[in-house]
Amino acid sequence: MTRAALVFAIALGAALLASMSGGSASAITTPVWLAMGIPLPLAVATDKLQGALWTMLGARNYLRARPVDGRLLGAMVILGLAGAWVGARTTMSLDPARITPVLGAMILGLMLVMLLNPGIGAEARDPQVGRGAMAAVSLPLGFYEGMLGSGNGILATLLLTAGRGMELATALGHYFVLAFAWCALAAAAYMLHGYFDPALAVPAVMGGCVGGYVGSRIASRRRIRLLRALFLVMGTVLGLRLLLGS
Repeated sequence: MTRAALVFAIALGAALLASMSGGSASAITTPVWLAMGIPLPLAVATDKLQGALWTMLGARNYLRARPVDGRLLGAMVILGLAGAWVGARTTMSLDPARITPVLGAMILGLMLVMLLNPGIGAEARDPQVGRGAMAAVSLPLGFYEGMLGSGNGILATLLLTAGRGMELATALGHYFVLAFAWCALAAAAYMLHGYFDPALAVPAVMGGCVGGYVGSRIASRRRIRLLRALFLVMGTVLGLRLLLGS
């Protein structure tokens, strides 16, 4: 019971922060599960399962009263699913830590661009990138989501705000739809290979759903300036963590 309560609390806190800022819950939870002696594939499988469920709740809260680009989401979901399946299988044989420093450097660079351009994400603008080009990006995004996913929310949300001109909260909602689909497929791939532990998964899923719902509910009703500040802070911290491998 003590271990289950700890897992629940950690998953809740991680999803709460991630749903409010676009940061990665798995950047918090995966290292904790590894420190508890859980093998990497099982740790990632658990995070994909809980991520699939709390991001669904987050997407609902963010997009309830906002415009949804269904055509773009459909294309990105399909291409990203192919990437997520390959990424999940890759994690079973390759340590994803080899590519996280590159992603960390990319996120820090994008954080700098966003900081120097206050208009990005502050309000909706005309799209700068077509749906086809944006959809193509979902293939590598889905691959990394299936592999590990830490930082993917920051990267995808920035691409949607800069490329498609979405307001930040709308972009977060769109990413959470993508994350729901990609994480669900990745979780299924892991579980088909036997990576499932109910003692870990049940409290993690329960905590993640509570945190994801509450966090997205709060953030979706706040001013965009607060959401943007949280996004910048979490993105910078996560980028440094991935770059330095700490």
